[in-house]
Amino acid sequence: MVSQQPTAGELLREVTDLLGPEAAGLSEQDSLIEWGLDSIQLMQVANKWRRRGIKVPFALLAKRPTLAGWREILAEAAGVAPEPEVRVEVDEDAPFPLALMQHAYWIGRDEEAALGSVAAHLYVEFDGPDLDPDRLAAAVRKLVARHGMLRAEFGDDGRQRILPERRQEPVVLHDLRSAADGVVAARLEELRDASSHARLDVAGGEVFKIQLSRLPGGKARLHVDVDMLAADALSYRVLLADLARFYDEPSYEPAPIAYSYPRYLAEREVTKADERARAREWWQHRIPELPTAPDLPLVDSASSRVTRRHHWLAPEDRKRLAARAHEHGVTPAMAVATAFAETLSAWSAQPRFLMNLPMFDRQSTHPDVDQLVGDFTSSVLLEVDLSEGAAFAEHAKALQARMHEDAAHSAYSGVEVLRDLSRHHGEQVLAPVVFTSALNLGELFDARVRRCFGEAVWIISQGPQVLLDAQVTEVDEGLLINWDVREGAFPEGVVDAMFAAFRDLVTGLGQREEAWSRPVGNVLPAAQLEVRARVNATEGPRSGRLVQDGFFARAAETPDAPALLWGRDGVETYGSLADRALRVAASLRDKGVGVGDLVGVSLPKGPDQIAAVLGVLAAGAGYVPIGVDQPAARVERIRRIAGLSHVVTDVSGAAEALAEPVRAGEEDVAYVLFTSGSTGEPKGVEVPHRAAVNTIDDLNERFGIGPGDRCLAVSALEFDLSVYDVFGLLAAGGAVVLVEEGDRKDARQWVELVAGRGVTLVNCVPALLDMLLVAARPGELSGLRTVLLGGDWVGTDLPGRVRAQSPSCRFVGLGGTTETAIHSTVCEVSEVPPHWKSVPYGTPLRNVALRVVDVRGRDCPDWVTGELWIGGSGVAHGYRADPERTADRFVGFDGLRWYRTGDLARYWPDGTVEFLGRRDHQVKVRGMRIELGEVEAALAEYPGVRRGVAGVAGSQLVAAVAGEVDGEEVRAFVRTLLPPHMVPVRVVVLDQMPLTGNGKVDRKAVAGAWQAEVDAYVAPVTPLERVLAKVWAEVLGVERVGVDDPFFALGGDSVLATMIVGRVREALDTSEVTVRTLFGALTVGAMAARMVAEESVPGRLAQVAEIFLEVDALSAEDLEAEL
Repeated sequence: MVSQQPTAGELLREVTDLLGPEAAGLSEQDSLIEWGLDSIQLMQVANKWRRRGIKVPFALLAKRPTLAGWREILAEAAGVAPEPEVRVEVDEDAPFPLALMQHAYWIGRDEEAALGSVAAHLYVEFDGPDLDPDRLAAAVRKLVARHGMLRAEFGDDGRQRILPERRQEPVVLHDLRSAADGVVAARLEELRDASSHARLDVAGGEVFKIQLSRLPGGKARLHVDVDMLAADALSYRVLLADLARFYDEPSYEPAPIAYSYPRYLAEREVTKADERARAREWWQHRIPELPTAPDLPLVDSASSRVTRRHHWLAPEDRKRLAARAHEHGVTPAMAVATAFAETLSAWSAQPRFLMNLPMFDRQSTHPDVDQLVGDFTSSVLLEVDLSEGAAFAEHAKALQARMHEDAAHSAYSGVEVLRDLSRHHGEQVLAPVVFTSALNLGELFDARVRRCFGEAVWIISQGPQVLLDAQVTEVDEGLLINWDVREGAFPEGVVDAMFAAFRDLVTGLGQREEAWSRPVGNVLPAAQLEVRARVNATEGPRSGRLVQDGFFARAAETPDAPALLWGRDGVETYGSLADRALRVAASLRDKGVGVGDLVGVSLPKGPDQIAAVLGVLAAGAGYVPIGVDQPAARVERIRRIAGLSHVVTDVSGAAEALAEPVRAGEEDVAYVLFTSGSTGEPKGVEVPHRAAVNTIDDLNERFGIGPGDRCLAVSALEFDLSVYDVFGLLAAGGAVVLVEEGDRKDARQWVELVAGRGVTLVNCVPALLDMLLVAARPGELSGLRTVLLGGDWVGTDLPGRVRAQSPSCRFVGLGGTTETAIHSTVCEVSEVPPHWKSVPYGTPLRNVALRVVDVRGRDCPDWVTGELWIGGSGVAHGYRADPERTADRFVGFDGLRWYRTGDLARYWPDGTVEFLGRRDHQVKVRGMRIELGEVEAALAEYPGVRRGVAGVAGSQLVAAVAGEVDGEEVRAFVRTLLPPHMVPVRVVVLDQMPLTGNGKVDRKAVAGAWQAEVDAYVAPVTPLERVLAKVWAEVLGVERVGVDDPFFALGGDSVLATMIVGRVREALDTSEVTVRTLFGALTVGAMAARMVAEESVPGRLAQVAEIFLEVDALSAEDLEAEL
């Protein structure tokens, strides 16, 4: 029998039943969503039609939500036979499997589970008139007799069973009627604290707990705690309504429920099999591209305590919110969900993430199903993408469409999708941020519940593997919006700021139309804005000097003072160096070089190099360093991009010196430094005098640099730290102690220079300081008074190591980029606080400002990772001959010019900025910035290489190529194109480059290929290890399992863990191993060790394992003969 389509009248009646009698006036083209239809009702319609044999996707109904649209959909739908009634006979007294969500709850109760040690439960307190304890106990007994799941127990084997009787007392009584007010308050607070964070004894059948506190003045507080293993949110309503009626009408005897939760699960498993298979296939295509959880700021904390924040929208506010939502074609639930997503986006380092949406998936498979108590929930992982700054209404509609599409495939639960994601990533993936909408499920507490027990004065829920659960439900005809938060997981103040922003956004959506028509802007609390304004108030005087002005002034004042020192006794005075520089300048002027030109300098590190640089500047030009070790191909690219007509390679000419330097302007380019470029082309950063001098003046004044200082110049001229080495010291009248070209990698020579030449200042990257400290003997660095570190992550061990060598030395971490003139931030360190993971960037230098922004250009709140922007006087002009890249990276905002660094950073509440690494594929190795694209472009030039990928493994640059080539030959070729620091230390050759689903290179898989060279299979040795490895391999479907192979990397999940434990118990005849044992170990080796350490009879497991292996080795014939 084929289904019959509903008539026009039947269709209108179905919609009217859902929306109310006022919907009778609907036109054919009216949006049903604007009339109030929500997602739950849409699913009800789709499910009802499906049972009648009309297969219409839920998402399609949502896309065309008009009567006319539905008629077209119905006309296009193929008629099939109505679904046959499915009946599965079950033994109501026998153990039965956990539903998917139950299993997740059960696993999460364990201390060993990630974000575990928490029960999924809902605890409510009602304050009302005094209650009769005996009458209440009788009502509880009736409630337990009616609902089997309130007698359920949950075993350690991952199964549940309904007991004939409940073991616990029906009511726990606390008689406080004669207690003093202070005692009453203290006792109630104790009960609230204990119950809010309780884990009921579900293994002993305690799935709910009713407590009654009888209070002075004829009042009472009813405490109701229900574990969600036994009852979901709808079931909570059912059991409270039943309890209230049993109490209110003691003689009431309802008809028995002619259905059961075990039978529902068994029948649902059958009816959804085909739908689940289709949904699974749909999700499998999306797995490779799905994001993970919001990247919220978190802290390490062992606390599992959950706290609640709430906000109630009064009935009128609720109506206004609903009306505006419907006007924009979204449901009120999706409006609130989008507000939650926008809030998460503002506090997440990534704008794409997953939200976990519980679905109330109770199917009408039997007339009595709605009366049941049990866990009928499933979940959907909703992909959120708020990368673009669109209007709130556009985001809400897009998110609603995504939700409808995902919910249409919810037969494959979000729990299952998470397992697949874990397998894909090779590590456990959680979705710990939850949004639960109970709108259109009715009031949480019906009128009888409130009349009998009073008003709810405390509501809290918590769940395992959940950080934040936002809930919206109907209470007192308004909307109650709750956040239940694992408080200790977040830095102090973060959750309060998030909830305040969320509350203000939801409230604004009901009050202001512009809240819908505009993008959500900055959400920084006023206090954070004030701190940032204070730390960025760095305005100060600018000298207006050029970078070389200080040197030539010192040369005129103190010509005999030493300017350059090298080797054991090499010295050049200010006067001599100035004379040589002016001769170089004269030679360049004779060749037509003038103000605004660029001149290359390619000389070994030493005094001639410094003379050449000063000579170029004295001619009015800017200098372009070209390392003598650069391959010819890259030198040619630099010359072409910079437009160089002249490169200084020798300063021995005898041209007559200029009388004085040629004067350029402070906005003229002082130097162009070439860094690695993403397209394979190096990029030249044009730094004007104004920018470099701003940095030099600040540092010299801040640290009192003067004629008595000597700086170890270890950095190469093409690295921007050299700019301060040279011009900072020469401007102050100090001396530059040069590390000559042949000693650049010999740290022992550096130490001898420091000790022998009286070095007081070291300005370098952390890796070079580490080399210096390792090479030094006690006392050799005692003359240091200032260490300036920049160019890379500064480890927290360095301040103490410097202090051990030179107790009075000042240790300073500096942050910045070539594009912002050497250094932009400063953090002087005396003691290293224990919470530091590295020395932070600190606060801006003079005339410098900092922002940390998200992908939409909004300021990130405290503790939130974003991109660091640096603005102010230190910002460069841009990239030489690259206006497109310059426009992308150098932007205007709030009256300042800013450089978008691509560095990841975050603000601390005191205004300190912490550096967190690179945002893109640009990396730093030993302080040198490397654009992986330039390395990859060089790899691809080798004949036979189809594609090259570069990356970092540990602290080394590595690469992989696809093609029939030899890795060492590829390295040798790349060495001819790139400078030494950009040549990978290892090149792995692959047959094919692994790709993601959308055709992009799967960089994670490539990284696995690099790691595979050092990873090794370690075979199980002991009999117990061998048994465990065999069971793991069978259950996980892999060929072999080593003792150190991680469980999640093998594709493990909580369900498979339960299966493994069951098999191990059977194989070893033991009940001592549990899922907790496995999750506390996560490798075969660790699991075996833990089982041995915890076994009650030492040696028994090893003996049983040996017997098992002997029996397992027998053939079927041998085994039959033995028996």
